[in-house]
Amino acid sequence: MRRTAIFIAVLLAIAIAAFPQAKQLKPKSPKEGAAIKAMLEAADPNARIKAADDLITKFADTDFKAFALYLEADSYAQLGNSEKAIVYGEQTLEADAKNYQAQVLLAKMYAQTTKPTDLDKEEKLKKASKYANEALETLKTAEKPNPQLTDPQWTEMKNDFMGQAYLAIGVDAAFHNKMDDATAAFTKVAELDSDPTDLVRAGRTLIDLKKYAAAIPWFEKAAAFPGVNPQIKQIAESDKARAQSMVK
Repeated sequence: MRRTAIFIAVLLAIAIAAFPQAKQLKPKSPKEGAAIKAMLEAADPNARIKAADDLITKFADTDFKAFALYLEADSYAQLGNSEKAIVYGEQTLEADAKNYQAQVLLAKMYAQTTKPTDLDKEEKLKKASKYANEALETLKTAEKPNPQLTDPQWTEMKNDFMGQAYLAIGVDAAFHNKMDDATAAFTKVAELDSDPTDLVRAGRTLIDLKKYAAAIPWFEKAAAFPGVNPQIKQIAESDKARAQSMVK
C-alpha cells in the first residue's frame, strides 16, 4: 500500500471524525456534510466518482470542490481511464492551482500514456515534465494537510509524491535519450517512492525505447523492494527476463 493511499485514508478519517479540525474541510450545512461523508466513505472508485459528482452538482460552492475533483481523477486512474483522469486532474488544478496531488497524478498520467509512436509524444512529455516540476516546487513549501499528522508521516508522504514526480521526469529524459538524467531521476524514484510498481514502469519505458540493458536494473530494484507484493515481484522478474532476452 503506497503512502499516498495512507495519506488519503488519514485525511478521510480526520474529515469524517472532525470536519472543523481539517484544513478547508468545512461543510456549510448538514446536507452538504452528509454528501461529503458519502463521498469519503464510498467503497470503490465508481461509487466515489458518483458521490463526488453529486457533491459538486448539489453544492457548487463547497469547500471540498478541489478535493472531490481530485478523488474523481484518482478514481479514474485506478479504473485505467487515463483520459478522464487527466480531465479531472486538470479541473482540480483549476480549482486549486497548488494541489500537488493533482500535479503528480497528471505528471504520471502523461508519462505513462506516452508511446514512442505517438504523434503527440512531445506535447505529452512536455506536460509530464511540467506538472512533475510544479509538484516538486509546490512540495517544497507545502504544509501538513492536518496537524494530527506526525512529522515523520508527513515526510514520508512528501517523499512518495516526489518519487512519483521523478518517474515522469525520468520518462521525459529517457525519451530524449538523456540517459544520465533518466538514471538520476529513476534513482530518486527508488529512494523516495513507496510503490515498486513505479520502478517497473520505469523499466518498461526503457524497453519501449529499446534500451533493454538499461531497463534491467530497475526491474531488479522493484523485485528487491522492501515488502514488495509477491505479484509485483513476479512481474518485475518476468520483465527483467524479457529485457535480458532482448539484449544483443
